[in-house]
Amino acid sequence: MKISKLILSFVISVSLFTQVLSAQIISTGAVIEQSSSVSSKEKLSQIISREDVAKRFQELGVDSKVIEARIASMTDEEASKIAHQIDTLPAGADAGMSIVGAIVFIFIVLLVTDLLGLTKVFNFTK
Repeated sequence: MKISKLILSFVISVSLFTQVLSAQIISTGAVIEQSSSVSSKEKLSQIISREDVAKRFQELGVDSKVIEARIASMTDEEASKIAHQIDTLPAGADAGMSIVGAIVFIFIVLLVTDLLGLTKVFNFTK
């Protein structure tokens, strides 16, 4: 009976944090088309035209026309280097939230095992 409770608690704890993923096969030609469809300069222009980026530039006192002129004067190598750096930057993920998530996960696992009678960690579960 205790083994079944342990298995049940494991399945429940794992199922709480799983996601459904699907994958499809993509041809090499489609990947090449997609990556070469937008040049590096166009990509940088799209990035600076975003509302949040433009607002931040205004807060810093930089005119958008000056930025567009600088992008236009860049060589393709410089533009691709900057675009690559932007692509490889982290997307704003915060390490603090992953730590909080891990703590919540451990709490839930201990709570479930305590409710099933496998452990005695918390006094409020009787």
